[in-house]
Amino acid sequence: MFGHSLRGAVIGIAEELLHAAIKYGPGNVPAPWPGNGGPAVDREAYKGLYPGSKLDERYCTYFAPMSFAFGLDELLEGSGVDLWVDTLACLPIMRGNRVCGAEVENKSGRTAIRARCTIDASGDADLAARAGAPCSERGSPPSFLYQCSSLRQATEAAQRNTAAGLVSWKNGGAAGEFDQGYSGELPSQTGCGGKGVSAWIMESRRVARVHLAAEQAGVGRENVYPAALPTMHQIRMTRQIVGVESIRDEAMNRRDEHSVGMIADCRKTGAVWEVPYGCLIPQKIENLLVVGRCADAGPYAWQVSRLIPGVAMMGEVAGVSATLALAKNTSPARLDVKDVQQVLEREKGFLLHV
Repeated sequence: MFGHSLRGAVIGIAEELLHAAIKYGPGNVPAPWPGNGGPAVDREAYKGLYPGSKLDERYCTYFAPMSFAFGLDELLEGSGVDLWVDTLACLPIMRGNRVCGAEVENKSGRTAIRARCTIDASGDADLAARAGAPCSERGSPPSFLYQCSSLRQATEAAQRNTAAGLVSWKNGGAAGEFDQGYSGELPSQTGCGGKGVSAWIMESRRVARVHLAAEQAGVGRENVYPAALPTMHQIRMTRQIVGVESIRDEAMNRRDEHSVGMIADCRKTGAVWEVPYGCLIPQKIENLLVVGRCADAGPYAWQVSRLIPGVAMMGEVAGVSATLALAKNTSPARLDVKDVQQVLEREKGFLLHV
């Protein structure tokens, strides 16, 4: 996996996570960071490992997802958060149109967690939709991106005296960025229905198996095989709220007086969006913030806002907003955005405008 960032665009916890991503695995934060100029990475070390990447154009850091998990664990342990793993948020607890927490379920059974402010970071706007917030959906055809290891890669890694190239990414179906490459019969799925998700996953795996079997037929099963499979479906954009405001395509590189942060397009330079506070606030529902890929954005801006740096940034904004709402005994929707902006700029070091 790899991460891109434009220094000066995405600030805050996203950068903290960048360092956590490589603490227990491969990858380096570029030496000139956060300055300008200088090589992004040792290009010779990565030569041939990641065809098609734009190493010559921008700062780029590679990381192993499982190593990133260790770094995240450490951050959570140090934060004092009350962490519940293997727990599903099932239903919002409602009082009129006000969200007052959520029903969750794990091995202990169904439990009600009451809260003065709730943040939906499900990626699919699950709590928001079940609370009755207006939402929109977008589907994707089957896609499967996974990691493989091979004798060739191991031999080349040993010759370079590095483990950086022990695995490579394989794909099946529409594993490309813009849903191209699938020619099967399964319709696109939104990821918002159980049977649809199951069918999508099984078809994605089937396509990947066909591609893998063809490669194994040439070199042998012992010489190329899967090393890590995704732990969830890979539908990139599923459901998002209809927010009070939205991150719109035409707002690229334009000032927004309600901006609470910026996101950059990792696919090209010079494309930055200011994130209006209202894109985190669902219409018709009180006391709920929605962050990440289910915040209001699009059409193309959804492709940008769903990426990790922007998702992390919005999560930090939501945390600040929820804290302010509690302190002022109000809801996030009723906060003065200037109060949120002040904390983000003065205490978090955010840059809010292009």
